[in-house]
Amino acid sequence: MGHNLHTNEKTGKVSFAAVGEKAWHGLGQYVESAMTAEQAIELGGLDYEVKKKKITVAGGAIIPGYFATVRTDNNVPLGIVSEAYHVVQNRDAFSFFDSIIDQGEAIFQTAGALGKGEQIFITAKLPKDILVNGEQVEQYLILTSGHHGKKGGAIQIGFSAIRVVCNNTLQAALRNLSNKITILHFSNAKAKLQTASQIMGMTSSYTTELTESFNKMASVKITDKKLREYIETVMRPASQVITKEELENGYSNRFVKTVDEIMDFAKSHPTQLTDAANGTVWGAYNAISGYLGWVKPYKSQEEKMTDLYFKNGAKRIETAFDVAMSLV
Repeated sequence: MGHNLHTNEKTGKVSFAAVGEKAWHGLGQYVESAMTAEQAIELGGLDYEVKKKKITVAGGAIIPGYFATVRTDNNVPLGIVSEAYHVVQNRDAFSFFDSIIDQGEAIFQTAGALGKGEQIFITAKLPKDILVNGEQVEQYLILTSGHHGKKGGAIQIGFSAIRVVCNNTLQAALRNLSNKITILHFSNAKAKLQTASQIMGMTSSYTTELTESFNKMASVKITDKKLREYIETVMRPASQVITKEELENGYSNRFVKTVDEIMDFAKSHPTQLTDAANGTVWGAYNAISGYLGWVKPYKSQEEKMTDLYFKNGAKRIETAFDVAMSLV
């Protein structure tokens, strides 16, 4: 299944919960308004614990230095970890948000588990929104954590901003701001989670600087020619130097197709025709995130989420931010 969401064998429920309209896969539980932590844990299928268990082979011999991470509710193994690995329970992951908002406040938008429950994800809306030329931009945090011990299983927390009119995902990529952190599964992981807001520099200056940057983008017009140059700069493969002549000669059909698709999104999508976005650098910046979030194909929802928030997609959006700021 492309979505890779976990399905509880006992209840038959898919481990995914969200606010509002159904996701593309149509699975899971949906509520009308933001969830509390307890609701997100229950509806998102995250109400299970994980323990480390010794690994034995035939004859009862124990493999030294390695353990299996196992769900206690169904005894399903999730991964192999070292002795130093520290399990961070799903409920503990929510403690990060307690340092930002009052406990029990309904802020959670999505929550779920992937595979057999070896990877979880949570998104929450921050209390304060941003206004860009009168257009509302909501601030979000996403947290992912793995129980499998593999690469990508560390606790990762990152900022994003979502335009209310279209739900385009934007990585808030401000220079000199720590907009993403990684916490490894060691003994101090839970303590780091509880103070993560301080590590990330989550202060009022973050919102102020982000608002100023976005409004600068919205105040500067951009021509179609400059828009295409902007998209080419942001989306050009790092290992591939493409000249104008090579582009005209079809040097990279895939690259040209991508640029064309982003141009089309920038010029025709309803979310790009607002006063703040239409023909502005802000609109150009949003065209990149719009393409990555709505047009670009992904193999699975897991791949899409990981790419947009923590991998190549996030890097593209960071580049889009830097290049956009150079134009204002």
